[in-house]
Amino acid sequence: MYTVETDERTDQQIVALPAALAAFAQARALVEIHPWSGDPIHRYNPKGAVRTLAFGSAGMIIYLVLEDLRRVDLLEVLWAG
Repeated sequence: MYTVETDERTDQQIVALPAALAAFAQARALVEIHPWSGDPIHRYNPKGAVRTLAFGSAGMIIYLVLEDLRRVDLLEVLWAG
């Protein structure tokens, strides 16, 4: 299991999510258990540590996997709705 870290900015993005908190919570739980299941942010670097994971109908998490620390840093929580 990995620790999932947020900062003040991502905390604000999470609070501002519309009725997608349940979908976000499921996505967050997935990256806590299987962080490499997200897509690489850059297709030419498929093993890159910066990943994306879609959630709900219009959400996306952008995160960094710090394997040696067993930690995931949420960089952005986006909602396009």
